[in-house]
Amino acid sequence: MKSLLVVVLTASCAWGAASRSLLPGNTMAAAVAACASILRTHSPCSHATLLLTDGDKKVDAVQAPRGVTVFQAGADGLNDNNTRTHLKETVDDIRQMGEVRHCLVVVVVSDDPAFLAAFAHLSLTRHALRWSTRILVLTRLPLSHLDGLHGLLSTRNAMLLREEEEGGISKAEVYVWQPYSAASSKPLRVATWTTQGGLTLKSRMPLFPDKFYVFTSPPTLSVAVELIPHHTLEWVPDSRAPDGRRLEYTGYADNVVRYFAKAMNFSYRYVVSPERTFGTKLPDGSWTGVVGMLVREEADFVPGPMIVNLVRREATGHTSVYAMQNVRIINGLTGLQVDPWGFLLPLTALVWAATLAALLGVLAILNVLSSCLPSIAVSRSSFRSVRVLLQQDVVWHTEWWWWERLVLGLWMMTVLVLAKSYAGNLMSLLAVRYMPQPFQTLRDVLDHPSVVMIWQKLSSYEQYIRSVESGVFREVAELEKKGRLKFHTQAQYLTSLDKLVRAGDHALVDAAISLRSLIALDFSQKGRCDFYISRDGFMPSLASMWSQKTNPLIHAFNKRIGRLNAQGLISYWMENVPNFTECDNIPKKMLVTSSISASNIWGVFVLLGGGVVAGLAVWCLEVLVKPWKEH
Repeated sequence: MKSLLVVVLTASCAWGAASRSLLPGNTMAAAVAACASILRTHSPCSHATLLLTDGDKKVDAVQAPRGVTVFQAGADGLNDNNTRTHLKETVDDIRQMGEVRHCLVVVVVSDDPAFLAAFAHLSLTRHALRWSTRILVLTRLPLSHLDGLHGLLSTRNAMLLREEEEGGISKAEVYVWQPYSAASSKPLRVATWTTQGGLTLKSRMPLFPDKFYVFTSPPTLSVAVELIPHHTLEWVPDSRAPDGRRLEYTGYADNVVRYFAKAMNFSYRYVVSPERTFGTKLPDGSWTGVVGMLVREEADFVPGPMIVNLVRREATGHTSVYAMQNVRIINGLTGLQVDPWGFLLPLTALVWAATLAALLGVLAILNVLSSCLPSIAVSRSSFRSVRVLLQQDVVWHTEWWWWERLVLGLWMMTVLVLAKSYAGNLMSLLAVRYMPQPFQTLRDVLDHPSVVMIWQKLSSYEQYIRSVESGVFREVAELEKKGRLKFHTQAQYLTSLDKLVRAGDHALVDAAISLRSLIALDFSQKGRCDFYISRDGFMPSLASMWSQKTNPLIHAFNKRIGRLNAQGLISYWMENVPNFTECDNIPKKMLVTSSISASNIWGVFVLLGGGVVAGLAVWCLEVLVKPWKEH
């Protein structure tokens, strides 16, 4: 009968005394004493300590200053379902403690290779051990029997304490496995514990070394990438590669990878996903794109920039944020256009309204004051103010009152200033042509009857659009039924931009940095700005590098990402592309020095024609009404 036991001690300094009660008869005494020495010397007393053993031990004598929590279950062996279930639950408990406690030490005591292998497998697959969690494995098994522990000991902040006999004296050796080492490789002995000499370091490497900060032996990591603007991705011959070729990738994401490769001493090879996308979660729980490669452990990390969202965080892990971005809209410029009603633009709507109000005010003043005089019902100068506004001649009568002359004179001065201002601005505006930019917000695109939106395929954006249940993005999702919503991969963007968006009947929606890079590429090819980006941004997001959950690479990357951001290197790499800012501030108006054509002023002739038609209609009405009145 084997039992599973987990003891939680809130002060790791008390672990040494408690462990002796758990292991009576000096069983593994050297390993236990070495472990206690390590915890006292290299682990602060504020650390929580978990003791996990497969032995059938008594816990009555266990004492701890702040209490002991015990989880115990009995079964016939690890093949028993109850034992496996309990071990899984125990690993989940360790994961939960690691999430709430930054400092945690897990001590695993066992001479059963099956138990150790099961714990290692569950700890890795269930992502129970973060880099901040320190692991000590105590055993008397020979190294040849510990193959099942290699993955745990080499990829986590873990050490092996193995008790050995030498000349009839028990001692404990402390071993560390290097990351990405072969399962058959020999570990590095970093310390020895003896009764007489205590704990003695045997190498320059400290206890619990930061193995991932700089690799002692450079491994070859698989880096999943995706084609993004201003990057190239192509296969080149390489005799050293397994299939005789390798993937060559250039761009700012490659600069990020090369920076970390040099700083951390690793080599790398690029890989791409079958779907050629960043990836979304499918209804069956599987993942596509580069996220799927991380989940299936086909790649070690993704340099990004990849958006941080809750769904991805449930399946993978990410580094500190190194880029912030929002989504914008890109649409084609349809060319210079002339506003036929431009003759109304020299004066704003407020000035036109103020002019009309002033005219009505002048008429009111003239008539109100005239009504106060005897035998005058309507001012004789009432319609003279209208003639002044229309710049017609005004006949002055000698019988006018002085106040009539004063009001009309002030009105003439006002109209003169307005007329001169209008004429001057009109001459300038007739030479101006407009470049329409109709899609400045997502609502503008939604309200358009026919324009088609293009979003990134199998991306965080698509996942959000398909999952949202209300709001403006629900309206975006419903456009797919109308044939006004498409999803394209990053590799298709340049073709989509040239063939669809340029015509103006499609709008591409993506991160602002990608859209600006696409416009820069098009400007480099065409030499002109044929696209514009919306003023309004939406869906603000954070971007980072990604790897498997609890992968120590994230811990190592984080130590350097802050330095990269502080130096501004990532922003510099992202924006250091040809013509990146050439089309940032496209003017809405352009001055044309050519002669004024009919297309510039045809609105005036339409207004004239409308007035003539209205005059004819009134004339016909008068002709018909006059005989009826005479009868």
